[in-house]
Amino acid sequence: MSSSEAARPAEALAHAAAVLAAGAGNPDCIPDAELRTLMANLIRLYAAKAEGGMRSPLPAHGAGVTVTETMLTVTDLLHAVNVQLFELGMWQAMSGNCVAPHQRAEAP
Repeated sequence: MSSSEAARPAEALAHAAAVLAAGAGNPDCIPDAELRTLMANLIRLYAAKAEGGMRSPLPAHGAGVTVTETMLTVTDLLHAVNVQLFELGMWQAMSGNCVAPHQRAEAP
């Protein structure tokens, strides 16, 4: 990333989002290693923002992401860190760290 991109994170992210959207139609054009690195950094950033108070579910209003795409991603993320779905539910219940019903995407 050039210093000018670092100074304009919103523009750099918009460009990256466009590249990834194009890659969704041609997944072989996105190298696996770079995608994994990007996912790890996105997860760290999302967690930092969520811990800082951002509690709206992502992506906003689903953003065209299908249930299958979501389930595949969540399953792989849980497997990557050796966490079972039951453990996730227990962690949410004990920590209170989940999206409240009034904050869910489908809420008015």
